[in-house]
Amino acid sequence: MMNQIIDNSNTYVKDKAFSMVHEQPIYIKKKILDLEGINCDYDQLVNSHKAICNSKDNVIAIVGKGYKLIQNADIIPEFENAIFRSNLDTTGMKREIKQSHSGARIVCTYIFPEHKVEVRPGDFIALKICVLNSYDGSWKFTSILGALRYACNNGLVIGDYFSSFYGKHTKGLDTDIAIKQLENSLDVFLNNAEIWKQYPLIPISELQANNVFLGLAGESKILLELLQQTHSFYTDTIGDNLWSLFNTITDWSSHAKFRKIQNLASTVISREQRVRKILPMLDKIRLTV
Repeated sequence: MMNQIIDNSNTYVKDKAFSMVHEQPIYIKKKILDLEGINCDYDQLVNSHKAICNSKDNVIAIVGKGYKLIQNADIIPEFENAIFRSNLDTTGMKREIKQSHSGARIVCTYIFPEHKVEVRPGDFIALKICVLNSYDGSWKFTSILGALRYACNNGLVIGDYFSSFYGKHTKGLDTDIAIKQLENSLDVFLNNAEIWKQYPLIPISELQANNVFLGLAGESKILLELLQQTHSFYTDTIGDNLWSLFNTITDWSSHAKFRKIQNLASTVISREQRVRKILPMLDKIRLTV
């Protein structure tokens, strides 16, 4: 992981997450009889798939033959260039890089402290943009809009329709389109921040909270109990309102115990997607007040 403050010179520090990877054909062992009737091994080419290998020739992913390899070191700097060319204030901008699945997936997170909003007295959030790429076909190159709550370092989730997607793997990024989407992201963030300012003022009942927790937990009683316990902490510190409920579910996506710490970055993204699916429940509570 790398966490650094970067400036508008677009300095780009490369670590292992940006080492070049390469494609390799896949072969499987087969046995045939030679002319003397003796079993012999031979390598048969697999035409339907290929391997993605790191700089040490270790296989990190198996993908279909039609997969187009896009290097992290190529596409993410292009996106970062779009950030600096957009109307976003990059003063003090922080970049954090995390990998998972043996380097097959990357999450590059940008925090913009100059785009900071006070939701309630002393409770600040800042614009956050996550960039995803993968070598195993699990993610297309994607940017996702969100926010960071400073008080607990929760990643606040914005609904699916506010996410910006840049399509399947292609050779390069359309920087002009990326700039327009980044500028739209700022407007969306500010609009959501105005909605979140209402959350601390909206009381919720135990029944409303439990309905949200059931929507997130599904059949998992363990997760349901965890959410209820976490909610008790937030109600004690924030109050029994929609803001504490929102922070309870984003606390789970950001911080709750992970089974495989080495895949933490990917797991957080998956959990945030689950949280997005139940955000309409929170919006319904807000609109019925």
